[in-house]
Amino acid sequence: MKKNKTMNPGRKLAFKALLLSALAFIAVSCEKDDMQLNGETANVESSFDVTENNSQAPAPGTQSIAEIAIGEGFDELVGALAYVDENLNAGLVDLFLNGTDQFTVFAPTNEAFEGLYAALEVNEISDLPAELVLDVLFYHVAEGRRAANSVVPPRRPRTISTLLGESFSVTSGAEIIDIAGQTVNITAADISASNGIIHVIDAVLLPLAPENGSGENGSVGQQMNSARGSIANAGVPAVPAPGGESIAEIAIGAGFDELVSALAYVDEELDAGLVELFLNGTDQYTVFAPTNEAFEGLYESLGVDGITDLPADLVLDVLFYHVVAGRRAANSVVPPRNPRSITTILGETFSVNSSGVITDIAGQEVNIIAADITASNGIIHVIDTVLLPLE
Repeated sequence: MKKNKTMNPGRKLAFKALLLSALAFIAVSCEKDDMQLNGETANVESSFDVTENNSQAPAPGTQSIAEIAIGEGFDELVGALAYVDENLNAGLVDLFLNGTDQFTVFAPTNEAFEGLYAALEVNEISDLPAELVLDVLFYHVAEGRRAANSVVPPRRPRTISTLLGESFSVTSGAEIIDIAGQTVNITAADISASNGIIHVIDAVLLPLAPENGSGENGSVGQQMNSARGSIANAGVPAVPAPGGESIAEIAIGAGFDELVSALAYVDEELDAGLVELFLNGTDQYTVFAPTNEAFEGLYESLGVDGITDLPADLVLDVLFYHVVAGRRAANSVVPPRNPRSITTILGETFSVNSSGVITDIAGQEVNIIAADITASNGIIHVIDTVLLPLE
């Protein structure tokens, strides 16, 4: 078995270490004099006066967006940036700390993030999928320096396009209406940075649209819409609670004979310990489980009779390509619009579109035909073709 593969994501420990570094940076930054904005100390709780939204755009400041966020105590926002950097190598902290490109950031307060956590019944940002957090962060950033006079309209609502490719609208009363239908208030505006402008908001914007069960996606798309769940006050669908049986128990009981045989085969040949992991393990995983028919289609295309006719190392790679660290429910697998990249424990990725169709490295289009089968140690999504990590 290849030594560079691991089944232990270790995300929380790594994130905490990174956050400790960020907190150290915060401590150093806080030794500086209080930052002055337009001659006054920044106050993120202050009200935004919409009568002043025709004033001139402020000149660039001396500190970057990240320096301001750290110095002004936007701990949850900074933690979210660090989290996606650690998990997805997104480079967001460096972009907003040292970058020279200009951006407009709609920055939620710590209380805004805490309200989101309470609505989702999680403790912190690292309890959410990193890909979903990245989408949410991109939904808070627009290109260029957009001062209040180009964000808040004098009369009719104005549409703001974000880095995510999705938009939200802003009313003349400085209220943002996001895709989820939330009304979010701009509570402070025109905090000028060297690389952009910050506007403070009192809730986290959500790029998740309520689904009405109709559309052009067909039965699979409708099933995925249903799996996302209803949009609650926070605008985010619920993740199913852990079930009573393990992933392996469900696979055995539900008749995934070929998948179970593949696990047993690599255990016997490579001492991989996969059956034990998915039968009795407590670490959480998301498994994209091919049906028996999916495996039979693979055997036919390869001209073999069964899984044991294939090299065990190859089968192990294929199995790892079907597993993702953590509990990834349908709402964090199937995107609302733009395709979403999913990183597997093999280290390779595949993409999923809004209709629940996976495109793997081999270029195959694979359908998710059932979603959110919940286990004590993860979640299973059923697929109709074996994913192949081979170009």
